[in-house]
Amino acid sequence: MYKQNNRFSSRTANRTAGNRIGKPLAGGKFHASRKSDVHKDNEFNTKTAKAEKPVVRRIPSFEDIKAQISAWMENDRIPGKLQGWFTADATPENSDWRIVKEYHGAQENLVIDAPSRDMKPLELVNRVLEQLHKEHLHIFKKALRQIWFRASGDGRFALLVQVDVKGKMSAHGYKTFVDFLERSCPEVISCHQIQCMPDRLFDPANAQGMKVVSKCAFGNDFMPIASTGFCMHVLDWTPRIKDAWLNLPIRIKDAIHPNREDRFFEFCSGSSYVSATLAPFFKQVEALDCRESAMQSSKQNIRNVATQNMRFHRSHLEPGFISKFFSKSDNAEGRWTFYFNLNVDDTINSEMVQSIAGSRPERILFQTGNLETASKAIKSFRNEGYMLRKSIPFYLEPGRGNFEILFLFVPDRVGILGQNPALAHRSRNIQRPKERPQRANMSDIPHFVQKTPSFKQRKD
Repeated sequence: MYKQNNRFSSRTANRTAGNRIGKPLAGGKFHASRKSDVHKDNEFNTKTAKAEKPVVRRIPSFEDIKAQISAWMENDRIPGKLQGWFTADATPENSDWRIVKEYHGAQENLVIDAPSRDMKPLELVNRVLEQLHKEHLHIFKKALRQIWFRASGDGRFALLVQVDVKGKMSAHGYKTFVDFLERSCPEVISCHQIQCMPDRLFDPANAQGMKVVSKCAFGNDFMPIASTGFCMHVLDWTPRIKDAWLNLPIRIKDAIHPNREDRFFEFCSGSSYVSATLAPFFKQVEALDCRESAMQSSKQNIRNVATQNMRFHRSHLEPGFISKFFSKSDNAEGRWTFYFNLNVDDTINSEMVQSIAGSRPERILFQTGNLETASKAIKSFRNEGYMLRKSIPFYLEPGRGNFEILFLFVPDRVGILGQNPALAHRSRNIQRPKERPQRANMSDIPHFVQKTPSFKQRKD
């Protein structure tokens, strides 16, 4: 009896049994068969992901922002009126640009991220993008994540190149790109290669919780801030549009009218540009921030302050730091102005507000772009005896839809809020920590207790 000689094992036969399909016809078609009989291999099972449509965020116009703030003030019953808007026209030469890689399915594209809508790209940005499309930079282009053009405010730029250099080809491509910048881009004053851990796109505004490694190819780690005489670290935060931000310290000075004997404390200071600019108008200036780049920038700016009355503290914004700082006799005296410039996601809790009010500053400047945070801060400071004196809206980055409001709080000394802290005996009245009775001195305070007579004593 004839027996068929199978070259495949029974295991292979069982595995390929489900792959049977109808015999092909002359026309290239197949016999009809059940769908369950057709088994697709893994290589055919993998489908190319459909390109997701990018979510286009509608940028509100200036009129929309005004209407939003007006509705917020009416709904939350914010006292007072808004003062005139502080802004300036945005110029491309004083703004940060980006060339970032976008993914559309399996396709990669380098696109220009403008600092605001309707702003035409600079000739420098177009020149760099055209260079990246050349064939000899193909490997470098594949490893590139983004290029950040950081504007100094006077037409010059410092470049941050986020690229994962692996192998000789990508390293040679990066070196060739750096040679192109030095040879053909006189506007570029420095170039730095950066890598982030965890691996995500670098953003100076959201760099907390991320380790950034920087390696300088040419230039300096510090870039000038226009022609002010101050500088900042290339990894430090600044607004992407710098025209209005450069004049921010003068606007703050005009809002508070400081005395030469006053003292100034800036929290979350960044490069301490505001503190360093206002140093000649105050007797003592302090700045606080927790980031490494902010500390390096501030130390550089302190050396450039002519009055030599400025100090920097590297710490988090905590109630313990404030109470410890003002427990010293040298810091407890004088009229203090506190300036808080928080990020959108940062908030101040009730314990922090109590510690701030307990230090009895003469003015509290609170700047934020989060209206919910602003409402909570206004109520918290009112409960601690500080009333809202001014509200100054900032439109620092025209065309981006971002706005901020600077609130000026002053102590309520005449009881406008219905509770005068100077007269009301409350546990959270506005007084310096040194004026509070210490535990060691509590025994020295005389206590008079009148005993109530008993019924028999009253009868006698």
